Amino acid sequence: MAALLTAGGLALAIVPAPAWAASNEAHVDRQVLRAMQAGQSIHVIVVARGDLNVLQADLRRTGLKHSVRVPIAHGIAVELTPALIDHFRIDANVARLVYDAPVRLSDTPFNPTVLATAYPAVVDAVTTWSNPAAPTTGQGIGVAVIDSGIASHPDLGNRILANQDFNPNVTGTDDAYGHGTAVAGIIAGDGTASLGQYIGVAPQASLINLRVNDGTGGAPTSAIMNAILWAVINKNTYNIRVLNLSLQASVQESYRTSPIDAAVEYAWLKGLVVVVAAGNSGPDSALYAPANDPYVITVGATDDQGTASTADDALASFSSYGVTQDGFTKPDVVAPGRRIITTLAPNSSFALNYPSFMVGTQYIQLTGTSVAAPVVSGAAALYIESNPTVRPGQLKGVLLATTNHLAMTGTGAGYPDAARAIAYPGLLGNADHGLDPNNYLKVLYLAAHDLTTLPLVSWDTVSWDSVAWDNVSWDSVSWDAVSWSN
Repeated sequence: MAALLTAGGLALAIVPAPAWAASNEAHVDRQVLRAMQAGQSIHVIVVARGDLNVLQADLRRTGLKHSVRVPIAHGIAVELTPALIDHFRIDANVARLVYDAPVRLSDTPFNPTVLATAYPAVVDAVTTWSNPAAPTTGQGIGVAVIDSGIASHPDLGNRILANQDFNPNVTGTDDAYGHGTAVAGIIAGDGTASLGQYIGVAPQASLINLRVNDGTGGAPTSAIMNAILWAVINKNTYNIRVLNLSLQASVQESYRTSPIDAAVEYAWLKGLVVVVAAGNSGPDSALYAPANDPYVITVGATDDQGTASTADDALASFSSYGVTQDGFTKPDVVAPGRRIITTLAPNSSFALNYPSFMVGTQYIQLTGTSVAAPVVSGAAALYIESNPTVRPGQLKGVLLATTNHLAMTGTGAGYPDAARAIAYPGLLGNADHGLDPNNYLKVLYLAAHDLTTLPLVSWDTVSWDSVAWDNVSWDSVSWDAVSWSN
């Protein structure tokens, strides 16, 4: 989910759940079937069984010229009429018609003496900045913010290293909505405009602006997937080590078949720590991608009451928690997520529509799990600066083992403690141990190794470094080698 503006309202959300068609046809999401039956066109991702170029040629032959490749799904995003849905669901080269649903966003040593917000202290980030011998501030660590864009702001300086737009309906990478700029400030704001009152968790981290939002809080699933793939491809260029996704699906789906879960797992297995918002739906609601994925770090929200002490903290009433449809308990951790003061995008929807939540002219106060998630993204950047070779599963293992536990249901392992994690000697194994990846990843594994049936394999020992969506042969892949039952 996205941010909830303080005092209620504005829940920002995403995506699809499949209903499989007959086994001799392509799997067709239920929303796509409904659109066809209602005589309506709909945006879909057409997943190819074989060569993507063959599918692209088939689409062009039907007169469809406006399309976007989505490599992580091995598909093409396009708008189909009911007649074309009927045509492509029986096409031998089509494995699945995925609803390309609109995604809603889930809303030198630093001197801490004038800090006016509690959340950096709650996750023990202040200790890491204030170490005079070796201050840790996230310097040089790239955090990709997949969101509504990032506006220029004094607190972010010249640390926005790249700007990319993945939404086909807009141009530019500025933040007309305001959500992404707020997330960026929680991760890496340095307090320049407030003279140090409002500082993010990793105040010298670098930011990579990957805009997927259309200016109103909406984005197609395919845009998010392509933004994630761009981050993976360009991770070495910008030292991207962390992805922040403060967004959530609006329809329940197993992590095994969700395209969004496939994308975040691909990034995770390629070496990027993925931090996601738990959602703002309260208890028994841990059923939505990507928060339901067992690999990623899912973050719930607490109310820190504006104090650094955890004695008065409580789970935020809106914070999602529970058991996923695949049996995993979420969230993994929590972070402060009420009345968080952070950077404001000038002239954005947030600034224009919610003036009562503005703090001066440069900041805004927000509430939601989507402002809790970037707190943990910042903590991850601090740890990676101190342990630059750590893998995502290893980082998650240390983070979970060094938390400050809270005696409250729905808080997972508790608050991450950045300083304690950094001070911990060595690693604690791999949190990925025993996990079973998403079906799209399994199909990719089959293609990369020229297999037609899945072998018995310990997935946490598989190296994904040399596996990429664009360097495998898809012609002989058996999509039926994995179970697509939902």
